[in-house]
Amino acid sequence: MYVLLADDSIHARRMGEQYLADLGCEVEAVADGAAALAALERRVPDLVLVDAALPGLAGIELCRRVKACPASAATPVLILAGALAPADSGALAAADGVLRKPLSSAGLEAWLRRATSPAAAPAAPAAELTPQAMLERAVAAAAAADEARS
Repeated sequence: MYVLLADDSIHARRMGEQYLADLGCEVEAVADGAAALAALERRVPDLVLVDAALPGLAGIELCRRVKACPASAATPVLILAGALAPADSGALAAADGVLRKPLSSAGLEAWLRRATSPAAAPAAPAAELTPQAMLERAVAAAAAADEARS
């Protein structure tokens, strides 16, 4: 799976790159919205992780552009939001999910597992769930699977 990670924090990028690489993903990490757009023009990723507060072209706007482009419209976009930042559901509506920062490998793994395994999808139609609710269900499912393995 090829993942585009856009975050202005070098620490968040390195952490995300490591977590994703550990999960077997190919990662391209960029520091701003312009670099993310350039990367999207070169290759459509399987997943986009973007900081909500990206400088220049904000993550929310980048998400809207990914979804507006026919070549990348089906690409899942996860917004990375600071732990203390309020999640504006209206602004995040175009996103497929929200991950709180700091990133956790369990959160990323849970989302990737849900996204790549139709059997792991929630029983209710996705349209009835908010992105945060979908994420919370995926994390709960991953935690239950980890507990069952223990």
